[in-house]
Amino acid sequence: MKKFKVNIDWKKVFRIGLRVLIIAGFLASVGFTEHRRNEMQCKKIIINVDDSLGNSFVQQGDIEQLIEDKFGKITGKPLTSINISLLEKIIDGNPFVLKAQVFSTVDGNLIVEVKQRTPVVRVINAFNESFYIDDCGVLMPMNDQFSAHVPVANGNIFNRETEQRIRRVTEKEIRDTTFSPTLLEKIFMVSNYVHNQEFWNAQIEQIFINIAGEIELIPRVGNQTILFGNEKDLDEKFNKLYTLYKEGLSKTGWNQYKTINVTFKDQVVCSK
Repeated sequence: MKKFKVNIDWKKVFRIGLRVLIIAGFLASVGFTEHRRNEMQCKKIIINVDDSLGNSFVQQGDIEQLIEDKFGKITGKPLTSINISLLEKIIDGNPFVLKAQVFSTVDGNLIVEVKQRTPVVRVINAFNESFYIDDCGVLMPMNDQFSAHVPVANGNIFNRETEQRIRRVTEKEIRDTTFSPTLLEKIFMVSNYVHNQEFWNAQIEQIFINIAGEIELIPRVGNQTILFGNEKDLDEKFNKLYTLYKEGLSKTGWNQYKTINVTFKDQVVCSK
């Protein structure tokens, strides 16, 4: 009988065995970590409120109180018993909060990250009611703790704080002759443009709606009224105004004119 010699690749066997051991060790580690996490209690809550834009509508204490009102005392409870998704939704329900993120750490801390809304204009309507519109077109109530440094829109505004969100419209829709934005949408489009332009954000103090429903801008520097008309052709109107500021008023004086009219195509009409 002929005998066959079996050649065993011990290096290959060793590599396979090592991989099996690594996988088994990993699974055991994951199982241990998961078991430990299930038993881990919440040591403390760490709340971070983003105020990098200078807004202070939401304080750390506000979030702490909100959590305690809805969930009671969380510290000492198992982390797995805390409904993180529900907690995020509750914090997001705060009218001054844009987005909340909640997560736990391996050392037992519950982290709450809060991003605040950014107002672009404060509206004071004809009924003397005040509210903000943020950069997403969402209406915000006033806040007893903080007043945002934004332009004020007033005059013949009869809208109340009833809309939850303003439509975000495209430039194409604005140019469409059949498009008819609401007055609050017009105010939002102009104020949001101003907010995103560093020069105009520092210069425009007030947006006034006259009796004809047209927009007038009141600058911080100078005593003139800027007749702006409607919300169309924002780039063109502000570029014309910037040219006048740079090449005209900076040389003749900021109080040279009583009104500046940028509603006409390719021209600026000034009146003393």
